[in-house]
Amino acid sequence: MSARVRSEPKTSPRGNTAGTPTQRVVWSSTVMALGVAVACSYGLLAVNPYRGISEATQVSARAQDALSLAVIPVLLIAARRSGWSRRAYLVWLGLVAYLTYSYAIYLIGLPMNRCFLVYVGIELLAGAALIDGVVRIRPRGWARCPSRSLERGTGWFLAVTGLLFAALWLTVLVPFAFGGAEPTPQGPGGAPYPVFVLDLVVALPCIVGVGVLLIRGRVVGTPLAVVALVKIVTLFTALWAGVAMQAMTDVPVHLAADAGPSALLLAVSGWLTFRWLGHVRAGDGPFMRDTLWS
Repeated sequence: MSARVRSEPKTSPRGNTAGTPTQRVVWSSTVMALGVAVACSYGLLAVNPYRGISEATQVSARAQDALSLAVIPVLLIAARRSGWSRRAYLVWLGLVAYLTYSYAIYLIGLPMNRCFLVYVGIELLAGAALIDGVVRIRPRGWARCPSRSLERGTGWFLAVTGLLFAALWLTVLVPFAFGGAEPTPQGPGGAPYPVFVLDLVVALPCIVGVGVLLIRGRVVGTPLAVVALVKIVTLFTALWAGVAMQAMTDVPVHLAADAGPSALLLAVSGWLTFRWLGHVRAGDGPFMRDTLWS
């Protein structure tokens, strides 16, 4: 860590000098971790848990299960430290964003299996924790990144990335809207591909929005940038873990149109995450609101 970075004051979200994290974060993370452990164990050990989808997608789903299991200890450690550590809080939020996105895919992008209700529980907890964690960020409790080039560069990176991926999906979807061939891939039974749904409705607008905040120099862009980058790194690590697992088996590897951009995105996002975590600094007072409405 750079010597220029000030150490984080050990203050709780309530502004008290304490090392005790909020119980809500710890307990919600513990329940989430248990749910993820059950869901991933089912996916890795059950016979044909992901029926009705291609063999390549089944292999990718199991690779994501393995990665999600690896995320559990990091999630729990970050949760326990999130009451006083800004960096831990942002890593925790980024991992929660990853779980929210991933299990939304499991809910709407896979044929129903015996773990469906576990997926529902994980999604409810992760989604609520993500919304609560983001809206309780107190902008005055954070300082802007001291490197303006990093701030603006990351802003343009996120904004352009979001727009490019949106354009990539639209090149598949717009021709279909005007009578062209059906888009591929599709969800189970011809349902919309869940990545199209989640990216165009939620993920990409949020990524572009965070980029715009950074470009405009808004203080709240600093914590949100770390959350977005951690989510991108974990999600695309899972994607490439699936590709690696396919390559180690007899399953043919078919790379989609976003394979090249996603590999570059993963490398750049990993580097930016490291840089940003080194520039997280304290602002004025606690970094979280005590409650949603305070």
